[in-house]
Amino acid sequence: MHRGQNQCLRAVRGRLVALACALLLGGPGAALASPGETSRSLQALAAEREILTAELEQYQQTIETLQDDDTPPEESSNPAVRKLAVEVVELKERLIVIAEQEVTLLQKQITEARTLEEKVTAEVEREREEEVRVAIESKPLRDTYRDYSIDIEAENVERLHQLLENYHADVQQSSITLPTEEELRARELALRDAETLARIPFSASKVRLSGAEGNTALSQISQRLMDPRIPESRRDISPIVVIKTRLYGALVGSENRSLKPVGKNHYVARVRLQPGDTTLSILDNRWDVRLPQHTEGKDFLVTFYRPPRGTPELHVFAIDDMLAEDRPYIPAWLPKELKIRTGTG
Repeated sequence: MHRGQNQCLRAVRGRLVALACALLLGGPGAALASPGETSRSLQALAAEREILTAELEQYQQTIETLQDDDTPPEESSNPAVRKLAVEVVELKERLIVIAEQEVTLLQKQITEARTLEEKVTAEVEREREEEVRVAIESKPLRDTYRDYSIDIEAENVERLHQLLENYHADVQQSSITLPTEEELRARELALRDAETLARIPFSASKVRLSGAEGNTALSQISQRLMDPRIPESRRDISPIVVIKTRLYGALVGSENRSLKPVGKNHYVARVRLQPGDTTLSILDNRWDVRLPQHTEGKDFLVTFYRPPRGTPELHVFAIDDMLAEDRPYIPAWLPKELKIRTGTG
């Protein structure tokens, strides 16, 4: 290559390096040091993720030490294990947020780097056509301004995607059992209301309750929901209650209804019962209710408690009777779809 061509080539390279620097800085009018800020943000997020990951491993090791069976931590009978399970879910939720931020920044960085490559390559071609009529290898020029590997960053994005997928699956599985923050607040509110409600004695084996007894039954459920000694239960399982009503010996009504889980092996449903002899069957358990034949059908609240050990309890009470009490007890944990509110019936 001639001396004049060497000088021209060096001039082209000098201008291309200057162009690459300008493009990295965002060009005229753009915010300066944007790539540097992105790198610092990624470093900070990675450091925070490492700290949380180490903390998560410590929690998991503690849970393994405390557990004496294969029961999922969320359903453990040990209150300490269940509390740790909640902490683990919160850590994973924080890790999901951090990993998502990392993926966003890395993808942005990869996109900007590829755009920059295209711009510099185009400038190389233009300068070559205008000033240098010899072939110029573009790859060495790109190496002068790119200080990281796109392939490596792409691998990091893929790894973080896999991490996100795992964390999302773990959090989703835990959410089947663990109550949400809103549900916990509802339980606490219901417990405070229950503590101010005068206790009305009734038999746990009694099936059909009066309005006052229904209020008491709901307050007892509130107390169980807040009792740390009682383990949580899965909320993706809805027992089916088979309801059959006979009047004068003839079958006049039959339906199957799903009971709504509210936590700690408690389930509720709103059903309409007709006059006559009604049988409610859940799994291998059966309860009988008799409504006077001269009455009309009413909406009843069914509450079902199936403790891990012990006899299941089922209660039914007319919603109108419960609301007719001077101080009807409507706990906040009752599902809204039941539409049980003071004054609504």
